[in-house]
Amino acid sequence: MPACIIHTRSTYCNTYGSKSNACTYSLGKWDYELLITHFLIISTTDLIDSNTSILSMSTTSRGHKLKPIFNPFSSKDARSKDARKRGHNNKKQAIIAAVLLLSTAAICFLTPASNIIAGFILLTIPIDEDISIGRESWRQMRHKYTYQTIPDRWGVSVIGNELARKIQSGFCMKTALDFDNCQRQMRQYGWSFEVISAPEINAFALPGGIIRVTDSLLRQLQPTDGEIAALLGHEMGHVLHRHGQLKLLKKNLVNTILKALVYEDGDERQESFGEAVGELLLTGALYLGEMRFSRQDEYEADVAAFDILVHSGTYHPTSVQNLLEKLWSFSGESGAGRISMSWDKTHPATAERIEVLSRRWNDWDWHEKRMFNGRQR
Repeated sequence: MPACIIHTRSTYCNTYGSKSNACTYSLGKWDYELLITHFLIISTTDLIDSNTSILSMSTTSRGHKLKPIFNPFSSKDARSKDARKRGHNNKKQAIIAAVLLLSTAAICFLTPASNIIAGFILLTIPIDEDISIGRESWRQMRHKYTYQTIPDRWGVSVIGNELARKIQSGFCMKTALDFDNCQRQMRQYGWSFEVISAPEINAFALPGGIIRVTDSLLRQLQPTDGEIAALLGHEMGHVLHRHGQLKLLKKNLVNTILKALVYEDGDERQESFGEAVGELLLTGALYLGEMRFSRQDEYEADVAAFDILVHSGTYHPTSVQNLLEKLWSFSGESGAGRISMSWDKTHPATAERIEVLSRRWNDWDWHEKRMFNGRQR
C-alpha cells in the first residue's frame, strides 16, 4: 500500500471515526479513491490555511509586526514592495495548487468524484453555519410565500420535541451517520417543529433543525400520532444527513471551492475554509426550501425515520410506510380540482420507497417485531 494512502487512511479514521469500511476492512477500489480524494482535500485546505497564515502575519501576528528580511542595498520602499510581492505570490501559488489538486481529483476518478469531494467539504462546515443557513432560508421563505405559523392542534411540536429528546443516544449509535457528528447535531441544532398555513400538502426541513408542516397536509391526510412522528422523523433525517447543504454545494461545487479559498467578508477575523463555504451557501438559502431531493436522499431520510421511531420507545416503525401509503393513495386520487400536492415535487419515488420500507420490516424475525407491540401507529 502506498505511503500516502496509509497516511491518509490514518488521518481519515482518526478525524472522522472508525465506522467506515476503509478503516475496518481491506481497501477496495472505491475506498482507495475515497481516501485519495480526502488526501487531496486536506492537502489543499492545509496549504491554503498555511498560506493564509503567512499573508495575515505579513501585517500582524498576535499584535506583533512581522519584520521583512533586511536587505541593506534596498530602500525602505523597495523592501515594502518586495514583501507585498512575496505575499501576493504565496496567495497565487496556493490558489494554483488548489485548482490543480481539485482538477486532478475530478479528472482521474472514474467514480462520481463531485459527490465524494462535496461530502468531505461538508464535514468542514461548522454546525453554527448550518443554523445560520436555516434561519436565513426560513426568513426568505416567509417573505416570499407569506407563510404564517398557526396554532398547532395536531401536536406536531410536542411529538417533534419528544423525538429530538428521546432518540439522541440510541439513534446516533445505530445510524449510518458518524456517531460524534450525530450527537453534536442532535444537541446543538435549534430543533423547531411548527405548523404553517399553506394550500399545498407538504412538509419541509431546513438546515439547523427547522421543520415545517402545512395545515393542508394535516387536514387532508388526518394522520395518526405515529404517522406524524414518521413525517417528522423523515424531515429530521434530511436535516441530520445535511441533504440540503450537500445539494446546494454540488450545484456550484467548483465555483464555491474557488471562492472559499480566497474568501474575505470584510471583518478582522480570518474564517476557516469550512466557515467560508458555509457563508457562501447563505446566498442560496431560498433554494433550500424549494429543492427536489434525489431518490437516494429520500431513501436515507426514510431509513432515518424508521430508525428514529425504533428508538423513540413510543411509535411503531411501520408508521413510516403507513404514512407513505396514505400520501401515495391521496396523490393518485387528487385531480385538477383537488388541492395542490407539493409532496411529490419535493419527495419523489414514493411507490419505490414504500417497497423498500416493506422489505426492511419483513426482514426482521418475529422476536424482533414483538418489541413494538403496543406502540402507537
